[in-house]
Amino acid sequence: MLDQAVNALRRELGENLYCCCVYGSAVRGNSIEGVSDINLLLLLNQSTPAAHQGVARAIGSRPQIDPFVLARGGFERSARAFATKFASIKRNYRVLFGTDPLAGLNVDDDLEKFLCEQALRNLRLRLVYSFVTRQHNQAYDKFLVRNATGIFVQISEALRLNGIALPATFETRIPILEHEYKISGQVLRDLLALKKSPRKFSDDEAVAWHGHLFPVVDTVLAWIESKWPAIPLK
Repeated sequence: MLDQAVNALRRELGENLYCCCVYGSAVRGNSIEGVSDINLLLLLNQSTPAAHQGVARAIGSRPQIDPFVLARGGFERSARAFATKFASIKRNYRVLFGTDPLAGLNVDDDLEKFLCEQALRNLRLRLVYSFVTRQHNQAYDKFLVRNATGIFVQISEALRLNGIALPATFETRIPILEHEYKISGQVLRDLLALKKSPRKFSDDEAVAWHGHLFPVVDTVLAWIESKWPAIPLK
C-alpha cells in the first residue's frame, strides 16, 4: 500500500513532492490491521490548492492513509507550532521518498513542555465535552476510539520530557505509567482493547468509562503542574 501511495503521489505531484515519510504505529510495529491509520508526512515545495487536489487524487480514496501535509516554506515554524507531534514523529519514522526533513530538527525543551501540557488540556476539554453532549451526539465511544492513540502519546510524552525512558509499544508502557502517575492502568488496557474492537456503548457504559478515564487524564495534568513551572504570560 505504501509503495502504491508513494507512486501515486509522485505521479500526481511530480517535482512538487519534496519528501514523503511514514511515521507512527506502522514504524513502531504495533499497528492493528484494519484499524490503525497509516500516517504519512508529506512535504511539498509549494502547498497550493492544485497540489492539495493532487494529494486527494493520489490517496484520498484510501481511508487507511492519514496525511499530514505541509509546505517547505515555513516548515521550521510549523515544527515549532507542532513541537510535541514532531518530537513523536522523530522517534518513529522512515523516509519513503525524497530528503529527510527531520534530520536536523531540534525543538526547545520548554516549548515542547508547554505544547505537551496544552495538548493534554485540550484533550481533557474535548473528553468532557464529548461526555456531557453524549445524549444527542451519541459519539462518546467513537471519541475514545479516535483518540486512543493520542491519549497514550500525550501522557507518555510528559514522562519523556521529564527524562523517563519508555518502551515502543503502548501496552508495555502501562506499568511505567501506573508507577509514575500512581494510577490504575486497567482503563488504559481497556482502551487498547476498545481500539482493536470498537463497539457501541450503552449510556451506563459511557458513564463507567468516563468515571475511570477522566481521572487518569486529570491526574497526569496535576503531575505536570507539580513538576513543571508555569510559563508566565507576557
